[in-house]
Amino acid sequence: MRRPEVRRSGHVRLALALLVAIAAAVLPLLRVVAAGPWLAAAAAVVVAILGTGAALRRLRTPAVLVTLAELLLAGALVTAIYFGGTALLLVIPSPGTIAELPAIAAGAADQIITGVAPLEVGRALAVVTVSALAALTVLLDHTVITARMPLLAAVALVAVWLIPALSVPAPLDIATFVAFAASLLLLLRTETRTRERALVAAAASRTPSGAAASATSGRSSRTGSALAAGLAVAAIVATVAVVPELPRPAPRVGIGTGPATTINPNLELGDDLRRPTEVEVLTTRTNAPSAPYLRATTLSRFDGRVWEPDRDETAPLTPEALGPVVADPDIRITEYRTTVAITQLSSTWLPIPSPAVRVDDLAGSWAAMPSNRTVIGDGADTQGQEYVTTTHVVRPTLEQIQAAGTTAEGLSESVTQLPEAMPPSIERTAREITAGEVTAYDQLAALQRWFRGSDFRYSLDAPVADGFDGSGVDAIADFLEVRSGYCVHYASAFAVMARTLGMPSRIVVGYLPGSLTGRSVDGESVASVMSSQLHSWPEVYFAGIGWVPFEPTNSLGAPPTYQRSTQPVPDDGGEDVTPDPAPQPTASAAPSDAAAPSPATTAAPGTTSPTPSVAVALPYAGVVLGAVALLLLPALLAAVRRHRQLSAARGGNILAAWQLVRDSARDVGLPLSDAESPRALGTRLSALPAVPAERVAALVDAVERAGFGRPGDGMDISAGGAAAADAAEVRRGLLASVSTPRRLTAILLPRTLVRA
Repeated sequence: MRRPEVRRSGHVRLALALLVAIAAAVLPLLRVVAAGPWLAAAAAVVVAILGTGAALRRLRTPAVLVTLAELLLAGALVTAIYFGGTALLLVIPSPGTIAELPAIAAGAADQIITGVAPLEVGRALAVVTVSALAALTVLLDHTVITARMPLLAAVALVAVWLIPALSVPAPLDIATFVAFAASLLLLLRTETRTRERALVAAAASRTPSGAAASATSGRSSRTGSALAAGLAVAAIVATVAVVPELPRPAPRVGIGTGPATTINPNLELGDDLRRPTEVEVLTTRTNAPSAPYLRATTLSRFDGRVWEPDRDETAPLTPEALGPVVADPDIRITEYRTTVAITQLSSTWLPIPSPAVRVDDLAGSWAAMPSNRTVIGDGADTQGQEYVTTTHVVRPTLEQIQAAGTTAEGLSESVTQLPEAMPPSIERTAREITAGEVTAYDQLAALQRWFRGSDFRYSLDAPVADGFDGSGVDAIADFLEVRSGYCVHYASAFAVMARTLGMPSRIVVGYLPGSLTGRSVDGESVASVMSSQLHSWPEVYFAGIGWVPFEPTNSLGAPPTYQRSTQPVPDDGGEDVTPDPAPQPTASAAPSDAAAPSPATTAAPGTTSPTPSVAVALPYAGVVLGAVALLLLPALLAAVRRHRQLSAARGGNILAAWQLVRDSARDVGLPLSDAESPRALGTRLSALPAVPAERVAALVDAVERAGFGRPGDGMDISAGGAAAADAAEVRRGLLASVSTPRRLTAILLPRTLVRA
C-alpha cells in the first residue's frame, strides 16, 4: 500500500480520539480561566474544525487543502461569534474588524498579567482564548491525522495541561491527571491501530496469508504500547516532580522609572514580602488624623486550604456607584478625603481607604464592587494614576460597639463557613483566649491582644523553614503552635478563630498606612508606602456598624481604638455626616458599610428571598452529568465500533463479524492469540454454557469460506446478514457467561479500546 493510503485510513476514529485528548488537556485550564459562554463557543469551534477535517479527508481532499480549509473555518467562526457586527457577511473580517484586534490583544494581555485566577472572561479574553484553542486544534489535527506524529501532538497537549500548574500552583488533581493520561493513551493507541489495519489490509490484498503483515502489525502494536507507556511515565515525572519546582512568574514591569510591583489577592504574599528589592509603590496625603490603611480586595470564601477573592456584581465607577455608608442613627460618621498617587504599582485592584463612598480623577475604565467597596480596573491599570477618595468612617464609641454584637443576618454564607475537617486546636485555643469575656467585641479584642503580645513573633523566614507558608487550616494550626509568622498567618488565624466563635469574618488585602516623608502638599502630610508594606488583616461584621477592622499582626500597624462616650469628641479635621439608617437585620438587608449582597440575592422590602433551588442545583447537576458522561464515554466509543462492525458484516464483510466476536471475547477477559485459528477459538467459545454453539459453528464456517474459498464465496449480502446476527448472539452469550462485575467492566471499560 502506498504511504498516502495508509495515512488516509482511520481519520474519523483519530478525530474522535483527538477531540477527547483536547478536552482532557483543556479541562484544568478552568482553574485559570472561569467557565462561561466562551467555553461553549470553544467547544463548537473545535468540533467544527475536527468534523470538517474528517469530512474532507473522506472525500480524498489533499492534505494541504484540508489544513487550509480548517484555518479558514476557524477564522470565520471566531469572526462570526465575536465580530459579527463589523464583519462582511458575518464571517469575513472587514477593516473595522482588523482595527479592533490591537485593543483586543492588549486588553487580554493586561488581564492575564494583572488579573487573579480564575480570570473572569470578558470579550477580549474570550476572543484570544477561543482563537488559541482553534489554532491549537488545527495544528494538532495536521500533526496527528495528516503527518501521523501523535507523540509530537502529545507533547503539545502536555504543555497545555501544565499551564494551570504553572499559573496557579496547587496540589495535583489525581482524577484530572488520570483522565488526561488515559486520553493520551487512547490517542496513541488509536493512531497505532489505524496504521496497523491499513498495513494488514494492504498486505492481505497482495498475499493470501498476510502473515508478514500480521507480524509487522504485532511488532508495531507492541512498539506503540511501549511509546505510550513511556509518555505516561514522562508525564507523571513532569507533573509530580518537575512542575512544583519551577519558578513562579516574576512581577510585571510597569511603565514608570523602575520595576512595578503588583498585588496578589490570593494571600500568597510571602514571596512579595521577601523580595530583596524594596520600592515605593504609592504616596498618600489626607485630612484624616493619620494615614489610612488601603484596601485592594477582600476574601470571604475559605475551603480549608485557600481564601478566595470576592467576586460579586460590579458596576461602572460613577460618583454614586459605591453607595452610601449605613449605620445606626446614633453612631458618628466622619468624612475624610485622601489623595493617592501611584508610583510603582501595576494592578487592576485599586488601593483605596475604607469605607470609600467616592473615587475621582481616575484615568481609564474602572468598575465598583459595592459589596466590599473595592474598585477594579476594566481594562485599566493603577500605574501612574493619581486619584482622590472620599471615605465615610464609622466611629462608634466603645459602649456602642460592645453593645452592638456581631451578626450574620443579610450576609453571604461564605463569611461564616468553616471546613468540615479542621484541627480541633484552633477552636479550642479561641475559646481559651476569650474565656471570661462577655461581649463579642471584648472577645475579639482579647484575641487581638493575644496575637500582639510577647508570645508571638513577626517573621518572614520561620514559616518557610517550618513548611507552613500558607493560609490553610493546617498552616494555621502550625502557626498557633510555633507562634511565628507574618500577616497572612495572623489574619487567617484571627478570621478562622472568629468564625469558630460564631462571628462572620473576612480578610482584606491591601497596604499598611506607610511612613511620613516630612513633606506636605496643601497643608496635608505626605506618607510613603513601600512594597514591603503589602499587608492583610481581618474584619468582623457588627450589627448597625458594619465591617470593623482588626490588626492582630504582631509589631505591625496599629489596632483601631474606640473612645468612651464620656470622653469629649475630638476635632480631627474631618466633617461629620448624617448616617443613612441601618436596615433591619433580614435576609435581604444590605450590610452596613461594605458588604451589601449582590443584586441577585436581594429582595424587595417586606418580602423573603428564597434561594432559587434550580439555580443552586444546576452546577451540581452539571458536575454529575459530566462525570456520568465521562464514565460512559468508553462504552459509547465501543458501541459505535460494534455498530460499524455489524454494518460492515451486513454489507458482506464476514471478517468484520468475526472481529466483533474476538473483541467481545477479549472484553470479557478470555485470552486470545493472533496465531489461533477461527475453528480453535470457536471450539473454546462453544464450551462456554451460555454461548450458543450452533451460532459459533455457523459463523466459523462462514469465516473459513470467506478466508479460504474462491473469491466471492460467502461474501453476498444474505451471508453477511446471517454472520452479523450470529456475532450479536455470540456476544450476548459471552456477556452472560461471566460474573456481573466482569460483565459491567466489559460494557463500561472494554479492553479493546486500549488494545484491539
